[in-house]
Amino acid sequence: MVHQIIKSKYSLFAETMILTLLILIIGFALGMLVEYARTKSISDDYNEFEVTALDLKLQNYYYQIMDEASCDKALEQNLIFADQIYDTGLLLEKYEDANELSESILIEKKKYVLLKTELWLNSVLLREKCKGKFHTVVYFYTQYEDLIKRAEQKSISDILGKLKKEKGNNIILIPIAGDLGLYIVNFQKNIYNITYLPSILLDEKTLLEGFHSVEEL
Repeated sequence: MVHQIIKSKYSLFAETMILTLLILIIGFALGMLVEYARTKSISDDYNEFEVTALDLKLQNYYYQIMDEASCDKALEQNLIFADQIYDTGLLLEKYEDANELSESILIEKKKYVLLKTELWLNSVLLREKCKGKFHTVVYFYTQYEDLIKRAEQKSISDILGKLKKEKGNNIILIPIAGDLGLYIVNFQKNIYNITYLPSILLDEKTLLEGFHSVEEL
């Protein structure tokens, strides 16, 4: 009788342990699938920018040789591209907040930063060649933030988002990660003496370090 009770308790313990292990394995597998789906979604969204990057590069070549008769159309197209890239960047930012950047995603992020830098250079070229009335607002931020830096950059992003909403096409807002080791970004930082992240560069003339209010901007 005692032997049967011990055996029954042992069987119940074994069954409970097996069930627990199964639940843990299933939960882990589901977590991996969800994480894979999220990571793939981010990667796919970034990959779409490769065609856009080539498009922008070809536009840059054309802007350099076009005459002033094409300025209106060129300015309009540049603003459309700027809005598309900015809106997509907001979506990707939400993805990134929910996922730790893997090495493969980080490479795609670098491509995206290069794309935005191309947009910036195109915008400067068009403003000078076509006497565009818009302002460039380039936001250099750090990709590797601690809690204090995260709070500072969150406040700046909110302010810039509000400014973009108020001014619309009067400004082209371009957020750029300034510490990904990209030569062209480091080159621009040296040209404009950007040594602190986050910083905001207005019209390639005024540099503001850290947080500033909408009124100051």
